[in-house]
Amino acid sequence: MNDETVLAMLRDNDEKGLDAAMGKYSRLVRSIAAGMLNSEEDIEEVTSDTFYKVWNNRAEIDTEKGSLKNYVCMVARSCTINKLRTVSVTEPLPDDERDLGLEVDFSTEYAAEHNRKVIAQCIRELSSPDREVFINRFYYSLTHAEIASRLGLTEKRVEYILHKSKRRLRDALTKGGILL
Repeated sequence: MNDETVLAMLRDNDEKGLDAAMGKYSRLVRSIAAGMLNSEEDIEEVTSDTFYKVWNNRAEIDTEKGSLKNYVCMVARSCTINKLRTVSVTEPLPDDERDLGLEVDFSTEYAAEHNRKVIAQCIRELSSPDREVFINRFYYSLTHAEIASRLGLTEKRVEYILHKSKRRLRDALTKGGILL
């Protein structure tokens, strides 16, 4: 069954259209989720959330902008990132890993905005895989082992990259940031 037929069934509120979309794209959605998540339970939840959103937004899906497959991939990626955010909130980073050895000023609006810009610029300037390691650790709160597995690196390499990246960030904040 082609995408146009599936989409037509979805728009006609035919649940067979949802079944067809799930049959056609559930493996793809699972592979997108499995690329970023470790738990089978989380992967299942993302898969369910993806097709729930496809069903709820079926009237707004525009194949002029892209195929149904592209839309499903976009929704799956969004749901996976949302799941990563909720998972990482429950596992805070250890204090020793968050400490840069600087007292960065986030107390005033101007200082906070300026320091955020310095930090963002520093992260953008990191090369690959340093940027991915840094983001996976400090944004998604993944463990060193999870990052190593995901990026095909050794845990020692991940530790070295994080140490080097934190030093670069500390240097950038010392030169251009607002410190206490």
